[in-house]
Amino acid sequence: MTPQQELFQLVRIAPQIRAHSWHDQKDWLFSLDACINQLTPRQFSQVFPITKEYKGRFWGCKDYYTVTDWINENVGMDNLIPDGLEFLFEYLNINVQIAAVTAMHIIGKLHQRQTGKDMLIEFLESQGIHVHKIQEDGDL
Repeated sequence: MTPQQELFQLVRIAPQIRAHSWHDQKDWLFSLDACINQLTPRQFSQVFPITKEYKGRFWGCKDYYTVTDWINENVGMDNLIPDGLEFLFEYLNINVQIAAVTAMHIIGKLHQRQTGKDMLIEFLESQGIHVHKIQEDGDL
């Protein structure tokens, strides 16, 4: 199987991977990263083209131009992607974005297992935001 075919399969199963075992989720995440690292942005975009949205800069969000600018500044279209997960998070394609959300969910679980702390709560508290936690019985 070529890296492009493997990428397609890994992204295709992203919506279902959360129902799998923790071991399978970690394997999926590391396989996705390794697969992306074997590709150039040009090869990646042949499998998942960048979404053709053009007014992102006006609204302060990603669009075709911000993604291509990021690729040109950080990777180059014909260089191997050095950090597959970072590339995934910066890319604009609905299938890739679903895989990115799934990857972030698994990264959050991995962080919590390693540190005992929820990644989002830890980030919010580092920004000076007090977080109220609701217990299962409904108490604060």
